[in-house]
Amino acid sequence: MEKHPPQEPTLVPDATPTPGVSRKVVVRRWVIGIATAGVVGWGLWAVSDFLENLGGGPVRSAADFRKQDIRTREAGRQTIGDLRPGVGRADWMREVGSTSCVDDLGFDGDGVTRKQPGYTWELRYATEAEYRADLDKLRAAWEHRGWKTDDKPPHEPLNSQDRTPRWPGITTTDDHGVTITMGVDEYTGKPGLWTDGGCVRYNTEDRVSGRKHTGAAAGGGPGREGTITYDDGVRVSIGPVESIKPTPEMTGGAAPAAYTYRVPVTVTNRSGAPVELRSHDIGGYEGANPGVERLTSYPSELAGSEPHLVSEGDTTRLEFVYTARTKPSHLELVYAPGGLHASYTWKLSIP
Repeated sequence: MEKHPPQEPTLVPDATPTPGVSRKVVVRRWVIGIATAGVVGWGLWAVSDFLENLGGGPVRSAADFRKQDIRTREAGRQTIGDLRPGVGRADWMREVGSTSCVDDLGFDGDGVTRKQPGYTWELRYATEAEYRADLDKLRAAWEHRGWKTDDKPPHEPLNSQDRTPRWPGITTTDDHGVTITMGVDEYTGKPGLWTDGGCVRYNTEDRVSGRKHTGAAAGGGPGREGTITYDDGVRVSIGPVESIKPTPEMTGGAAPAAYTYRVPVTVTNRSGAPVELRSHDIGGYEGANPGVERLTSYPSELAGSEPHLVSEGDTTRLEFVYTARTKPSHLELVYAPGGLHASYTWKLSIP
């Protein structure tokens, strides 16, 4: 008979129930999971925020840039009003360039640019006592508005011959992030006021919109004239079209076209910053005006390389000239008052 070695008995553990996980442990695990997800999310946000700040901040609209530019100008005008009469004037403003608001790392893509609105005003004081009195007056005005005021010590002399006044200054930041400083220019030695709106990255295509459209600019059929009022207070009126007899200057000695038209464009600036007008602000969609050509030497205000400025509160009338071989049914023109405002279409009737 075949024999087998004795087999070890297989030990089967007693079937004991698995103890249940306590509610306290479940809650702890849930809290740990939520916290971990939060830390990861915060880390991603922090990295994204770091890269955004490294690139110069978020990309805003051209309308936002213009709004900040207006606020930066207005901050200076308001501060001039806080000082004693006669020491400064709003129209003494000069633009201050910035060497730090540049895209050194190549973060700005197509259609994105950056600019830092900054301005300075000269202040004129007969004595240091008058200057210090206005400094105290301005400090009180800022503190009344809830703005924190920081003292600026006098500049150290550049050399032994430096006779720049050793007068202190003050600085603050208003509710719109505009830095305002009153002090003495270390180079000129003259008291002054400075406002800095900060470096703004913006999309050049996201411009100031029109909030009111009337007449030939309302999107309907042709009209004699039309007006668009923009969100910042700039208003553009185009029309009515006038049929004119061309002058020799218009034709350059060549035979005149069968039809010549003058198109008046009136820009009224009710915003807080100038509007820069250029010749290429006006145009038309391809095929919109067959047989119609613009005489680019008109208006004369836009013939040069520099833009034509429409200052705050001013109105400018420009006269564009068009010629046609055959009489068009109407003129369809696209216009924008400068590079920061959106372009719109005017459908103008022909006399």
